[in-house]
Amino acid sequence: MSGYHTEEEQVEAIKKWWSENGRSVVAGAVLGLGGLFGWRAWVSHQHTQAETASSFYNAVSQAIAVNDRQTAAENTTALQDGFASSPYASLAALELARVKADSDQLDAAAEQLLWAIKHSPQQTVRDIAGLRLARVYVAQSRFDEALQIIEGDFASSYDALRDEIRGDVLVGKGDIDAAREAYDRALNLDGNNEYLQMKRADLGEKPLVDPS
Repeated sequence: MSGYHTEEEQVEAIKKWWSENGRSVVAGAVLGLGGLFGWRAWVSHQHTQAETASSFYNAVSQAIAVNDRQTAAENTTALQDGFASSPYASLAALELARVKADSDQLDAAAEQLLWAIKHSPQQTVRDIAGLRLARVYVAQSRFDEALQIIEGDFASSYDALRDEIRGDVLVGKGDIDAAREAYDRALNLDGNNEYLQMKRADLGEKPLVDPS
């Protein structure tokens, strides 16, 4: 399944930030609460939870890197079952969804994306999961559901991607004129997107109306 190109850098940035800072942020937050309320045992427990969630996430990333999909799925499930509120669980869901989509397991991909939308504490992750879910729905010809998703509230930085997906939906519905307009709006915002340029070129230009 094609896609996953324009928002991937943001996912990588989130992953890198949490890899470098996630444990210290969680530890700092719980240590602050521990100092305030004297919950030293709770602080220790929370720190251990953050460390364990990070370890599971690293296992997911490493498994995907060597194409060990079963191990990736098992560790993602462990994260979701035991650490659902951790940012690592939602990031793992995004990664596993990408693997499932690339192998045309679209129902499984949608399941992971829905999980991330429901559980992620980060709006950026929820936005990315929603847009990827819309793409999965387009691939499944579930056009109305895809359209419903992209009509929701997203950061303005995703406007080009939303118009691109809207164009995909309209192509699927056979409304080529409206699809051209959607792609053109997307290109006005993201003119260097070569994949989008190809999709727009495939539609050609609107034929002139014969005045006779």
